[in-house]
Amino acid sequence: MNGPALIAACCTDPVTPAPPLPAVRVLIASLARGGAERIVLEWLGAEAARGRGVELAVVHRRADEYSVPPGIHLLRRDRDSPEAFVDQLAAGWRASPAPVSVHLVPDALMARLWHAGIATLPVLHNTREGWRNTPAVWRPQDVPLAIACADAVRTQALAAGCRVPLAVIRHRPQLGDAAGDPAARKHLRREWNLSDDAFVIGVVGAFKAQKDHPRAVNVLAALPPQCNAKLVILGGTLDAGGLQELDRVATAAARLGVAAALRLPGWVKSMEPWYAAFDAVLNVSRHEGLSIATQEALAAGLPVVALEVGGQCEIRHPALTLLPASSTPGQIAARLAALPVRRTLQVKPVPRSPRAWSVPLGLRRGRRSTIDILFVTANLNAGGAQRSLLNLAGEIGNGQHIAIAVCGATTQPVFAAQMAAQGIRCFRPAPSADAFEVAEGVLAEATASGARTLCFWNVDPRVKLLVARFAPQTLRLVDASPGGYAYEEMDGTALLAEALAFGPADYYARLAVLVSKFHDTACPRARQVKVIPNGVALRPPAPRTASRRFLVSGRVAPSKRIGTILDAFALLLAEVPDATLVIVGQAEPRDAAYLEPLLERARRLPVTFRGADATLSCLAEPFTAAIVLGTHQGCPNTVLEAMSAGLPVIANDSGGTRELVRDGETGWLLPEDVDAPVLASALRDAVMHPEASSARGRRAREHVIQHHRLTAMAEAYLSVLAANTAPATCTHSFPQPVAAETAAAD
Repeated sequence: MNGPALIAACCTDPVTPAPPLPAVRVLIASLARGGAERIVLEWLGAEAARGRGVELAVVHRRADEYSVPPGIHLLRRDRDSPEAFVDQLAAGWRASPAPVSVHLVPDALMARLWHAGIATLPVLHNTREGWRNTPAVWRPQDVPLAIACADAVRTQALAAGCRVPLAVIRHRPQLGDAAGDPAARKHLRREWNLSDDAFVIGVVGAFKAQKDHPRAVNVLAALPPQCNAKLVILGGTLDAGGLQELDRVATAAARLGVAAALRLPGWVKSMEPWYAAFDAVLNVSRHEGLSIATQEALAAGLPVVALEVGGQCEIRHPALTLLPASSTPGQIAARLAALPVRRTLQVKPVPRSPRAWSVPLGLRRGRRSTIDILFVTANLNAGGAQRSLLNLAGEIGNGQHIAIAVCGATTQPVFAAQMAAQGIRCFRPAPSADAFEVAEGVLAEATASGARTLCFWNVDPRVKLLVARFAPQTLRLVDASPGGYAYEEMDGTALLAEALAFGPADYYARLAVLVSKFHDTACPRARQVKVIPNGVALRPPAPRTASRRFLVSGRVAPSKRIGTILDAFALLLAEVPDATLVIVGQAEPRDAAYLEPLLERARRLPVTFRGADATLSCLAEPFTAAIVLGTHQGCPNTVLEAMSAGLPVIANDSGGTRELVRDGETGWLLPEDVDAPVLASALRDAVMHPEASSARGRRAREHVIQHHRLTAMAEAYLSVLAANTAPATCTHSFPQPVAAETAAAD
């Protein structure tokens, strides 16, 4: 078979496509130049850039506002009262099932949306001193989830009596190259009479009591003269209180004799050039949620001296100096005085996840359950995990209402078509495989259908983390996609986990059950771990002949170590020149480059590449043995399918393979990192001792009959997936599970 036919290609997708995601709807008090408003606009700008519908309703106008990114439908109050404006919004928004994200809007206005039957997701952008809401009055039927900008804010809300689930999203601000532009630094310093040797301290924020700009002036006065320090306060006034704060700043500067070292540019169109002009940033706010200015300055490569208030301690950065809130101006000045005038500029933006704000919009009001178990899987293409799901769904589909959310594209339609033939609904939860869209779509399906249990079955770890963070506690979560790869991938979500204040340990604590395919001592600590090995349908015994044929079946991928198999087979041919090798399976498009050199090598050997065989008809042919090599194996279906047909298996000791292939009894179990000579020796043994090989095959089939029947697998899964079933006891010894503090708190 030629190469291109061995690469899976996009096909007519039998999975039900997803409708477009509903428009993102946001209600905000104003577009004043503050951190909360910045968060909302960066989030909505990211969604609009992807072509998603966005509606932004603004209650109040401000003289100086942020501009709105393109693609956002702006709804503004004109002469109506705020109450009438919100009522009009409710009339237009009532038809959508999605909740509304609400920012800096008081409870009385939110209540008008609740009265219209519209759920809201309010966000607490500040610590308790700056709240415009009373979280204790929120009811779960009106507020399915509230969001805090920092874990410290979440803790305060819980202490204040909040009764609705509370999540955290730590927003990372967007920053461009201008923040490190030497030309911008030079221009602004000249424009504002700031010499090259001046130590320029930046303070960012509107003039209001919270920011305590007069205290920054006191810090300026406490710096020694040799620092040649200048203080630039970027921000303007919003109201009469702001004018009073501005007066306090001017009065303090005059009294302390530092007016000449003070600069007040007011509101500026862009902060980025100013970060290039600064040498340090000072934040002496009396209270903060999670300062956007502090994070932005750090990303711009600036040292920051700030007070340890609110969520500031959740910003981990070597250039951040946190001082006690009670620190005197002299103590703060001492830290600044140790910093130099910058000679080089280096922007270090952090990875961002602004679209995480969209995921909880997938929450829907509960209704009578129409789904018992919702499976979420990456795809339904050829592979062991997908075949296991196909087998399980076929076994339990008659007794349970199940559905399967398929996140990725279809390159091999057979499994999906078989599901459809059995009446099992397979659908796309989102228009694309983007993790944020998928997580939102999965939440929408799970909550709208009243699903009792959601089971992850080989899914992007970001999807798992996002769904687990925002899912209602009434939804039981089960992860049946474990193993070394899955655990490593979950550990790789650190940046997203930091943004969510919800990491791998929280994820495993949130699960009702973590399913392992074998007795894995490396399994993470979880509430409950259940071992459920795969099961397969029993096949007729493969015909016995004197053939010297070997079978490799499964995906053609780097983890399957086909190169090692070809090397070993070439060594075998030196002693057994009439041996042949059949490789059944396709490569996914992402592995096309891996397949090409394998085909080139195979042309010089008696090797046949057959392509896909979804029904495994190859197992009805005579073979000496099946060869299965892998990395981070679970309970490999390829091994079980061969054993069920009475084929002995030559495998490496990876993951749960050792529980299937017993060396000398059901096959040959080789070292995990087996090399070609060792593998070739096993191949030679299988050929030279055909009777012994056949006996291993018979014992392999008997092992499947006794321990890996499909019905046994289905019964074991039902014991953990059925919502009305009491939790099963862990079937093997693991370290004691961590307490599910996060779940309990929610």
